Amino acid sequence: MHGYIIILELPHMTSEQRSYNISRELYNITVPLAVQEDYHKDGTVFGVVKHPDGIQTALHIDTDYLIPVHPLATLEKLVTLFPEIPEQERTMLQSFVLHNRAFPFGMIVPSTSTIRDYEYMVEQGWFILDEL
Repeated sequence: MHGYIIILELPHMTSEQRSYNISRELYNITVPLAVQEDYHKDGTVFGVVKHPDGIQTALHIDTDYLIPVHPLATLEKLVTLFPEIPEQERTMLQSFVLHNRAFPFGMIVPSTSTIRDYEYMVEQGWFILDEL
């Protein structure tokens, strides 16, 4: 299922920075920094959608997207991007990721996140549709 997860800003990070960092850290699960070549330096998993207000951003996600897990993968940076997740859930998600060779992204969407559909995003002004 394709959808959108609106990413809120943190006190030390804009919504756009946080969105990019989340997508980048998801990429690092498959290709950890320790094994990356120069052409990996900008790799991300999901695209970032900017709201016309210039403040909000969302990840354009696919819950079925399969993320392979590299044996050297670590999740420290990724979990710091979700301070709102309860500690028990964070531990459970980390364990799930690190004990699987691959997983569909939808299996690690935090309980604190809501996946929005395209219609919701249009209604909330994320996309301006030209009227015919």
